[in-house]
Amino acid sequence: MTPVEKFLRSHNQATSQIDIDQLIKAFQEKMEEGLKGKGCLPMIPTYLNVADKISVGKRKLLIDAGGTNFRSAVGYFDGTKVVLEDMEKTKMPASDRVLGKEEFYNAIADNVKRLLDKSGDIGFCFSYQVDMDKDVDGTVKLFAKEVKAPEVLGTRVGRCTLDAIYKIDDTKRNIVILNDTVATLLGGVAVNNNQQKFQSYIGFIFGTGMNLCYIEDTKNITKVKDLEEGKMIINIEGGNFDGVTQGDYDKIVADRTENPDLQLLEKMISGKYLADIMYLCLEGFGKEVGYNQSANLEPFDLKDVSAFLSGDEDKLYNMFGCTEDRTTAKEMLRELIDRSARLCAVVNGAVALRVCQPKGDPVAIVAEGTTFFKLTGFRSNFEKYLDGILNPRKIQYKILQGEELNMVGTLVATMVKE
Repeated sequence: MTPVEKFLRSHNQATSQIDIDQLIKAFQEKMEEGLKGKGCLPMIPTYLNVADKISVGKRKLLIDAGGTNFRSAVGYFDGTKVVLEDMEKTKMPASDRVLGKEEFYNAIADNVKRLLDKSGDIGFCFSYQVDMDKDVDGTVKLFAKEVKAPEVLGTRVGRCTLDAIYKIDDTKRNIVILNDTVATLLGGVAVNNNQQKFQSYIGFIFGTGMNLCYIEDTKNITKVKDLEEGKMIINIEGGNFDGVTQGDYDKIVADRTENPDLQLLEKMISGKYLADIMYLCLEGFGKEVGYNQSANLEPFDLKDVSAFLSGDEDKLYNMFGCTEDRTTAKEMLRELIDRSARLCAVVNGAVALRVCQPKGDPVAIVAEGTTFFKLTGFRSNFEKYLDGILNPRKIQYKILQGEELNMVGTLVATMVKE
């Protein structure tokens, strides 16, 4: 066992301490509890399913309120092709300062006012926990990713957004609220356009935060009464899974957040928090084990990690004084990326095992998020572990990706009210 492995194990931060089979079972049990209205996984009904048809030519106002950025555009279908016009990206409201309820929704309206005379109904991809209702609007329950708008909690996001827009333009509009993970799934279905047959679809976001969604039989959603028989997309809010024991440095990072006991899995593995965990582990190693030469550590982000692991003589490279210490640091960072990949494979594998039959068509995992695609080593490790989970069980999968999946899926979702 190397000094890095020994150090990480002593703080419960090692990949080898993640019991795959035990955690798959635990995650599936929490999914079942959530469908009954219990436990740590909200399992939020979306009242959306994969669209049977698309409407051609109707221009919609599309909003994507993400973990870091706020994007807006006009979108429509030209045949099977998606057209996005007048796309603009700004900072997510309340990501840099505290906003009250009126300030928050007015900021949204101000960001889209340039589009109001060019579009009709609204699709709003809202990347935070919302309790959805049958009218495809919902109540804001939780802001993760350190968005600061406490007065917005408990408000109806669609209704309040429309009220703020009506101050600028009184045109009557419908609005559909959906989670970014749900938008990703719907976008993947639209991009696939029946080119390949799949047993089912899983939406997987791994960027600033982490979440999953999937398609469930409505008969199993027992916490909602009188649902019509059929299928419905469920937003798992998988980042709230509490079945993984936090490591010492996971806990330090979580304790610094506004809601330290919520979104525990997300705070162990996702892009918003992983660089902080890495920094603390490198710092702790220096104190407990020691480097050959003095290390000048300072905070860094995952872009710096990828550059360092790819061989760039950049920010992280210059924090260490010799080749041996850089080798040690790279081992530490690769191990923590591997741990994150293993945990992501566990939750995706748990969902795939729930929805798939052995020896059938593949399951599509529609993936989105900068961390998934750009963090050096993550995707290859994720696929390695997912192969290990699904292949012995005779289940195939395919990772789907595409351009602007959130916006495409949000456009598809607007059609449920037509």
